[in-house]
Amino acid sequence: MYTSAPYLNSPIWMQELMLSVRGWARSSLREGAAFKRELAEVQSTQFLEREALQALQLARVKRTLVHAAANVPFYQQRFKSIGFDPRGMSSLDEIKQIPELSKRDVFDAGNAMLSRSHRGMRVRATTSGTTGQAMLVMRDLHSINRENAFGWRQMQWAGMKVGDRRAWIRGDKVVPAAQRVAPFWRHNRGENLLMMSSYHLSEATADAYLAELEAFDPVVFVAYPSAVLLLARHLIASGRKYRGRSLTGMVTSSETITDEQRRLVKEAFGVLMFDWYGCCERMVAIGTCEQGRYHLLSDYSYTELMPRGDGSSEVVGTSFDNMLMPWVRYRLGDEIVPAAPEFRCECGRSFPVISHLVGRIDDYVLAPDGRQVNMMSNVLDNIPHLLEGQVRQDKPGELRLVLAMADGAPLDEADVVRTVHAYIGSEMAVRIERVASVPRTGNGKLRVVVRTI
Repeated sequence: MYTSAPYLNSPIWMQELMLSVRGWARSSLREGAAFKRELAEVQSTQFLEREALQALQLARVKRTLVHAAANVPFYQQRFKSIGFDPRGMSSLDEIKQIPELSKRDVFDAGNAMLSRSHRGMRVRATTSGTTGQAMLVMRDLHSINRENAFGWRQMQWAGMKVGDRRAWIRGDKVVPAAQRVAPFWRHNRGENLLMMSSYHLSEATADAYLAELEAFDPVVFVAYPSAVLLLARHLIASGRKYRGRSLTGMVTSSETITDEQRRLVKEAFGVLMFDWYGCCERMVAIGTCEQGRYHLLSDYSYTELMPRGDGSSEVVGTSFDNMLMPWVRYRLGDEIVPAAPEFRCECGRSFPVISHLVGRIDDYVLAPDGRQVNMMSNVLDNIPHLLEGQVRQDKPGELRLVLAMADGAPLDEADVVRTVHAYIGSEMAVRIERVASVPRTGNGKLRVVVRTI
């Protein structure tokens, strides 16, 4: 829609009318009776005790596998080859008999991944392609309603009710790319939503964004972490705080965040970051509760945490809800650090607690001695007056730090280099590049660590 000639060539009031009509139609479809039933269910399952959650998981895993064995050619062949019959499944451990599913498997299988029994709506989506291969994912309407219900439950954890005002800084290209003056947003009255462009946000435009946010006064702000952090750092550098009265939380996703970044947002906006971790394949989800802790959502999918020997685990997931394209033991390629199994959060939910998210397993840089070093994003947290930054490795033995600083702010490059060396060793060459803003991906995300070698 955003790149169509009718939208691009229309005045702002007409663009907002188009967005509002589309938003009303979308909310009518996505938030109708079926959605309300799903939301009521996920509200009820969030406080199940561990034994009840395990029983729910077994029932839904079994339902997925029985359906896949009967209707999905890829799984029919895979299960037959290992002599696996899910109809007799009585324990979650039995799923380990099934080989893990790789991205290569999905590419090679093609339409054999789809259910032959499906009738009705099919929704196409693709992964962002950060690994170099964008993968097609197909969803049915039931899975979309379920996903929407879990998303709303997360926003309720952040203090929002259905119908409250939301602001949004994501990858929607609601403003022409060539536009250089405000407004860099459009009002979608059909969903009571202020849609702001992530592509036009910079130090030069931050005051305009903040003024519009304060005037709209959303209850929840849904955004990429990099957008929230730029605004938070701009407020702190300007010596002021956000003046909106209704804000109860920041709901973020798609980019890894650190404790220091959470502190900056709390200082500037006065609210918590409710970070959401999910994936295009919809076979794992991690939400943030009112205590600020990550929880692996056991009622969303069945997630196996495969230990990597360093305290972290790789994510392998099995979906519950998408019967058009089920995902069984899919190795996502993401790494997380679980809390101790016996730890219970004060929020009262039995969902396992996740200590922190590391990110994609391939989001590391290579030290000159061959070590794989994760969490290099922490280097950026130690740079005063930084608005946003990226750590890049485009050649062996060298890191390039792409930094967007607050207007006129000094940068102690020698201190930055010392910080990098403290993380990875003094043998690494460090090159610093100052920019007005760090380039985004095609989806509008800021990748904090990029390794192309």
